Amino acid sequence: MHAPARTSSFAYYGDDAPSALDALVLDLAMARGIAEVMSVVRRNARGLTGADGISFVLRESGRCYYADEDAITPLWKGQRFPMETCISGWAMQRGEVVVIEDIYADDRIPHAAYRPTFVRSLVMVPVRHEDPVAAIGAYWAHCHRPAPEVIRTLRRIANSAAVAMTNIALVNSLSVALEAAERAKDAIILAMASLAETRDNETANHVRRTQHYLRALARAACERGLYADQLDDGIIDLLFKSAPLHDIGKVGIPDRILLKPGRLDEAERAVMQTHAELGRQVIVNAERHLGTSSSFLQVAKDIAFTHHERWDGDGYPRGLAGKAIPLTGRLMAIADVYDALVTERVYKAAMSHEEAVAVILGERGRQFDPELIDVFREIAPVFETIFGQFADAA
Repeated sequence: MHAPARTSSFAYYGDDAPSALDALVLDLAMARGIAEVMSVVRRNARGLTGADGISFVLRESGRCYYADEDAITPLWKGQRFPMETCISGWAMQRGEVVVIEDIYADDRIPHAAYRPTFVRSLVMVPVRHEDPVAAIGAYWAHCHRPAPEVIRTLRRIANSAAVAMTNIALVNSLSVALEAAERAKDAIILAMASLAETRDNETANHVRRTQHYLRALARAACERGLYADQLDDGIIDLLFKSAPLHDIGKVGIPDRILLKPGRLDEAERAVMQTHAELGRQVIVNAERHLGTSSSFLQVAKDIAFTHHERWDGDGYPRGLAGKAIPLTGRLMAIADVYDALVTERVYKAAMSHEEAVAVILGERGRQFDPELIDVFREIAPVFETIFGQFADAA
């Protein structure tokens, strides 16, 4: 015979029970993964319900996966059972709370699986009533019907776990969508840069090299505490991704000038110099179509528009001087000129690394930001290494 059923007392709740339950709900709301959700339930549910055991069961490919538990003796942690043979499966398939006073008096219970355990009574609560994704089981070592307060507490825990798991799924989906959007943005950037390259005598490797020069120089400046209010990891990443658009304005330069096999005359040079303004306009138009701007577009716009300005004010398109030139443009200027010097063009031979470094150092305080040139002096070998890694095919 089974022990007579008895109604449980509620003394284990104590005066602190509401605050403890509220704390559990808050912890679930802050959870960032399924494992954390289960951990919160495992650490708290027994104390809040007075149960002798708690299990967290995940619905996994048509099976009940007993993923976590806290009990006076082991239950089924790590085991999987068919939905049709498990009381947690019954609760999840129907979206119903199951209360069983005597497990051996209920045909839904697989008695053989329970005999090695202490369990005599249980409550199984689905996590999410519509299309449940899990269930939380509470078990007692004596036959009884749990108090209504206990069942309400379990339901509240299960409902909070459902909200937490839904939020986690949404965050994960958003993360995937953002990653896809980021990849799409990178692809668009490269496509736009490639459009400019197809019309120019420069190669795709020029874009890759200047990206890496720019990042190396910006990182080195940041590590030395230079322009600390303007450089951090996020800005450096934006610089790297925006760099391919520095010459996007060349798409608007006539072929007779852009592809001329020799030096440009003064009038042609004036037309060529309009590519900085054209590049700015391309990105402004992109902002207009998007209906918004972004830090990425702002960085790209500054690089395209100002990387031909000079520290002494003799650059173009606006003749900006000193720190009136955006830092992004001052950084790109060094990267772009170095690559122009060490590569062969139709109108000139390539310089050696040492010759190019000497030319750039000689422009300290004239063409280039003197503080950035001091950084360049220290890391010039990195530029040489990058050039070797992304050298043009012979």
